[in-house]
Amino acid sequence: GQFFVMMSPQEVLPGGTQRSIVPRAHPYSPKSEVPRATRDEKRRAQHNEVERRRRDKINNWIVQLSKIIPDCSMENTKSG
Repeated sequence: GQFFVMMSPQEVLPGGTQRSIVPRAHPYSPKSEVPRATRDEKRRAQHNEVERRRRDKINNWIVQLSKIIPDCSMENTKSG
């Protein structure tokens, strides 16, 4: 991580020695694990599964509510 020093360079580096700064490595090193298209397809499939579960859960709650509420049978809801 980064840290910050709240003193002058002379106080931090006694004797007035100069410090050489090493250039940073590229922050985004290329990963050769999985091609981007395959990763995107995997994310899309995962998202679709999560959404499918979400819809199933909502539909199950609707069915349970229709059983609890009087005069709300599945036949009535299908006809409008």
